[in-house]
Amino acid sequence: MTRQFNQQVHCPNCNVWITHETSFGRWIRNNKQLDSRNGYCVIDQDYWIHRFKTFGGKDFQLIMMVEIKTMGASLTPAQKDTLHIINQITRNRKQTPTKELKWQSGDCNVSKVLSVVSNKEVYLRAYGAHVLTFSGLGPSDSEWMTWDKKNIGKDDLTALLRFDYDPDVEDPTKPFKPLDLRYHHIYRIDRQPSLFDFNVSNKTEP
Repeated sequence: MTRQFNQQVHCPNCNVWITHETSFGRWIRNNKQLDSRNGYCVIDQDYWIHRFKTFGGKDFQLIMMVEIKTMGASLTPAQKDTLHIINQITRNRKQTPTKELKWQSGDCNVSKVLSVVSNKEVYLRAYGAHVLTFSGLGPSDSEWMTWDKKNIGKDDLTALLRFDYDPDVEDPTKPFKPLDLRYHHIYRIDRQPSLFDFNVSNKTEP
């Protein structure tokens, strides 16, 4: 069943709360043919963070998707599954087929993509999807924030969005690692970053 829309924003001009939903989003939510009970999950992607200039100039770029949850809301099972799929296809930080794990958060290979602005192919590292949760509506009015279920502060959030920190959470109890973009830098963990609260097997299917 499609969840009732309850995300609201405060209008500083008229001092009232209004729903944060587009006409298209409202139309989809009220369309029974697109109801989750019929096998559909519609997610309005929140933010794509694109760092188009690094130590390699504009020839080496970084990108990731950030799903925002406000008021401490959690993902539905259908949203978790959809974002988990999006997370896998929107990253090139993957394990090679010759190794034991199907996926690892380790050596991040690059893809070549065409940049319209630069009018040439550039190298891109894609870091998948991440979930940013606020206890309130944003950093300013929240008592706590989490990044992939790891507690963070405002400085952490800025560093993550700047790609100063590695966006993949290796251990929620340890500090973030600085993002090392050197090609020879390799480290590995035994599971995917903990975006969601269910376990995913890393075993290769027979």
